[in-house]
Amino acid sequence: MKRGMAEMLKGGVIMDVVTAEQARIAEGAGAVAVMALERVPADIRAQGGVSRMSDPDMIEGI
Repeated sequence: MKRGMAEMLKGGVIMDVVTAEQARIAEGAGAVAVMALERVPADIRAQGGVSRMSDPDMIEGI
């Protein structure tokens, strides 16, 4: 692994998650925080769409 990448990840990572299960996996893998999204950025870009605010109920579930 390159030193620069190791330095960037030293404080922890923030993961994009869509479900509560993904949030649990991210937490177990050492993520310091999660971003609750309706769709991951790669899917939004692939569909040429615009990112919207996530549903508050979904955020609470995560």
